[in-house]
Amino acid sequence: MNRVYKEEKSNYLRTFFKENHVGVVHSKFDHSLNIKLGKQLVHVSDTLEPLSAFGIKANDEKIHSLLKAVEIGDFVSCQNQVLTFYNSLNKIALVIELETLAETDLKLVPFDAHPQLIEETVFFKELMDIPVQMQTGLPMSAKTTKYLENLRHYPTYALTANEQSVIINHFLGRGIGLTPSGDDFLIGYTSLLILFNQQHEWLRRLQQLVRSGKTTDISLAYLNCLLEGGVNENIKELLDLFYSEDQQILKKKNRTYAFIWTYFWNRHFIRHRHWNRSNEPYRKEQQGDLINDR
Repeated sequence: MNRVYKEEKSNYLRTFFKENHVGVVHSKFDHSLNIKLGKQLVHVSDTLEPLSAFGIKANDEKIHSLLKAVEIGDFVSCQNQVLTFYNSLNKIALVIELETLAETDLKLVPFDAHPQLIEETVFFKELMDIPVQMQTGLPMSAKTTKYLENLRHYPTYALTANEQSVIINHFLGRGIGLTPSGDDFLIGYTSLLILFNQQHEWLRRLQQLVRSGKTTDISLAYLNCLLEGGVNENIKELLDLFYSEDQQILKKKNRTYAFIWTYFWNRHFIRHRHWNRSNEPYRKEQQGDLINDR
């Protein structure tokens, strides 16, 4: 699957753009920037960047010129589906007509296949060829290690609502930077729950904690999208290859996307797809540990 480099917008923003908003430039990067309109972040990038779950992509030259013209804190307005950027002298730096952008569906769709069929796909076989290595980007403290082990067995072995909240709260906002590693982990793990249609109870716990605003604006934007099933283009692109039989493309994609570190969880979700809860020793051994070690 070759990515088409075009001007587009995420379908997550469809309703949001129907209303008028004002805001400012929130943060800047080499090929993109974030703007904050009210409480909503919008990622604005050139066409070379993967489309963000809460983003738009526009003409490369215009975006590069925009990045030179505006600074963090400069005014932005969204009126009648027209996005207007102003520089520090209050002069128009760029106008983007949102209705001209193609809309792209970035919503995750659960796998429609029996566990045995999943293991027989080229996608899964290529995934299994990647050497096992757990990478969360977090210091592996005893508590983090224990929580990862609990999640490795979930939902085969159930976690109470309180236990789920304790684990989510541990990872939420943990780490440094604009998107802490703990948030990246939660996004990858939750995406897998959605793919296997096991997300409902977990999403309720996650939503409650996301409302606390414990992490960065950018992570909150990603997490709020995920609560509605929305992900970045690179994740959606990879998962859309699930039924592909093109071994070379899958080999390249599986090893390219940063998301794929969560393949570790993929193995366990697939191996335990029957969610057999009759084997209780692990559950009994772990029961109470989460609550007593915070």
